[in-house]
Amino acid sequence: MNTKEAVRRACKSKRAALSVADCNTWTSMLTEQIVNTPEYKSAHTIMAYLAMPKEANLDDVIRHALEHGKSVYVPVCTDKTTMIAVRLKSLESITRGVLNIRIPSEPYEVINPHDLDLILVPGAGFDRQGGRMGMGNGYYDRFLKELSPSTYMGVCWAIQIWDESIPMDELDQRMNKIVTEQGVIHCV
Repeated sequence: MNTKEAVRRACKSKRAALSVADCNTWTSMLTEQIVNTPEYKSAHTIMAYLAMPKEANLDDVIRHALEHGKSVYVPVCTDKTTMIAVRLKSLESITRGVLNIRIPSEPYEVINPHDLDLILVPGAGFDRQGGRMGMGNGYYDRFLKELSPSTYMGVCWAIQIWDESIPMDELDQRMNKIVTEQGVIHCV
């Protein structure tokens, strides 16, 4: 099972099999892990994401950041290849976009990716070497490719960490750190 598509399918089905109850329980644990990282504590501008059902949920991290005066940005895909970081002023000011994904209401306030202090990167799966399996469109890989790996970290449930290596292409960006509800993994 080492072809990229087979691994992606396995990652997605593993997530689909999770119970909503577990995901809800893990969310508070995950929030606790993230807000206690030095990267989060020192960040003024954070890029999070508005999770899909059963995806590692950052809504409470977003609330925490907004309450503590941090600027929060979330991804918006503008076309088949481009993703921008758009300011989110509250979790109430969101609408539904393509594929029923939650996105901020317009007008958009866009930030240059280089001005973000911390980017929390979702994934369908990760390995302990920092390999990441995305959803297959390459938005994050293109978004991150100019940035320093010290400014981003992967976020997922612990069950989404793979012991085998995830197949990576040269465009694929590796993570230095991955945060799960069980703790922070420092990638080799």
